[in-house]
Amino acid sequence: MEESRDKIRRIVTAAVSQAVNGKPEHMTHLRGDELVYKDHPRIAFRGAIDSLESEIILFQTVSEKKRLHKLTQDLEEIIKTIRWTLRCEVSGEPVGEILMQGLNTDEMRAHSHHPSQYYGMKHFLPTYEHGEVVAYLNRLRTKARETELAAYRAFKMDSGDVEREDIIRVLNRLSSVFWIMMFKYLTGRYEESGLNSCGIGNSEGDKV
Repeated sequence: MEESRDKIRRIVTAAVSQAVNGKPEHMTHLRGDELVYKDHPRIAFRGAIDSLESEIILFQTVSEKKRLHKLTQDLEEIIKTIRWTLRCEVSGEPVGEILMQGLNTDEMRAHSHHPSQYYGMKHFLPTYEHGEVVAYLNRLRTKARETELAAYRAFKMDSGDVEREDIIRVLNRLSSVFWIMMFKYLTGRYEESGLNSCGIGNSEGDKV
């Protein structure tokens, strides 16, 4: 009973504070005039999106210094996809079918699962020997996974299903895209000369 009174008191206090002073500092807008606490799962998800985007932009400064302009462009396309996904989350619109690097979601999965077929190399465990670019791409892959988990927590229903499967799918494929970019880099597809810059072999038979 005392716990219920405390909860009611907090709600009333927040409502009074909003009426007198505007939005309380510990609350934020979820959509329109709807206020939620800043630790709301949907707000945490938006923060994860923001963090992922900042990491991509940071890597773009590196890729441009290395004159990997096509890689920078692919990263920019990812940023646009992320921003579109966030807009759809806020507005409630469906994300719809997306394309990244000319691939639809089914093709992204196929390319990331079967690199031998599409890039002539096997799956690999990234190490420092693969160089700075692969290290950054692998970091972005893990950030995409973290963002996907944040989205699942934000949209999970009591049944375990999710409200926004379209958003979950985009983020799942995003981690696939970062794998694809690692394959493309290691097989020289971001280099004008067709050679990669980390000394790792390109053919399927080479050690990667």
